[in-house]
Amino acid sequence: MMAQCQSAVYTPLRRRADFTRVHTQGRRKGDNILQVRVLHRPVDEHVSATVRLGTVVSKKYGRAVQRNRFKRLVRAAIRALAPDLTPGWDILVLPREAHEVKMADVLQSLRSLLGALGVLRTDNPSAEGGAR
Repeated sequence: MMAQCQSAVYTPLRRRADFTRVHTQGRRKGDNILQVRVLHRPVDEHVSATVRLGTVVSKKYGRAVQRNRFKRLVRAAIRALAPDLTPGWDILVLPREAHEVKMADVLQSLRSLLGALGVLRTDNPSAEGGAR
């Protein structure tokens, strides 16, 4: 339990300027569940061993309960993909119209979209038993 808290998988995007930069300059890919935008951080910035994650869920998606559930699912999926993530990326995740998504759907969608955008490692150290 405590070991998970000591090594952070991701840090949150906090500043509006960071959200705007990823949204306007980042590459994007989407499916029927998610839209993902990614932007590699400039080399002059301090690139830590983590990625930075932001989620944007408008009120159009639903009430606060649904919006917060979606954010929790995305954070859990990013933690599950942690061994495969390449450090130094800013990731912005936006939902599509699929309201009753399950964790497996979000995980599969993130894996395919981040893989297509080049954020996942190609050497894949954690794929011993998992089907891709």
